Amino acid sequence: MTPIKLALVDDQNLFLEGMKLVLNTFTELEVVLEANSGTQLLERLTPPLPDVILMDYTMPGMDGYECMTKVKESHPDIKIILLTMHYDEALMAFIMQNGANGYLLKDETSQVVKEAILEVVQNDQYFPSYVSKAMLKQLQTQGQIKQKKKIYQSDKVQFSQREQEILAIIGKFSRQEIANQLFISIKTVDFHLKNLRDKTQSSSTAELVRFAIMGGYQE
Repeated sequence: MTPIKLALVDDQNLFLEGMKLVLNTFTELEVVLEANSGTQLLERLTPPLPDVILMDYTMPGMDGYECMTKVKESHPDIKIILLTMHYDEALMAFIMQNGANGYLLKDETSQVVKEAILEVVQNDQYFPSYVSKAMLKQLQTQGQIKQKKKIYQSDKVQFSQREQEILAIIGKFSRQEIANQLFISIKTVDFHLKNLRDKTQSSSTAELVRFAIMGGYQE
């Protein structure tokens, strides 16, 4: 049996090295690529491509959601499992609904990680019990979205015309593509994104996208 080729992405070298050592003990798996950031992964993502990417969600510069989106655009067949230290049901549901093949907490055992990798290769997705619970909860609250939109669109938060334009397409396009569409520089996009994160108290691109959807800025 040909081993499943893996890529590991994490900004913490100790975690990265530990994961590589552990995963390479399984004969079914082989780590073929390592990166310390989303940018570095995209630079190194050349043939032979990995079958599965294990990617940290919280990384400086480009978070796991943005990196995952870029990878899926160019290599839709690559499976991606996002890893995080934090238990966040809303984030779990959002990530799984927007392209991730799996979602794991970093305190899982190596056996669970192995099972998740095999599952996404064979069946495209892996749902640990806490992710299934989050997805169910998300479905149960769909009927409350209209009420929540009113809260998100409160007069307490005011957005400029340009900020509203960015909210309408954030998550659908990369920063450079947003710049091209709006005929502004990428530095200006970053400036507006920082202001939007501050205004919405969002700590990541995924949270900002969720705000845009819940606030009715996106369909």
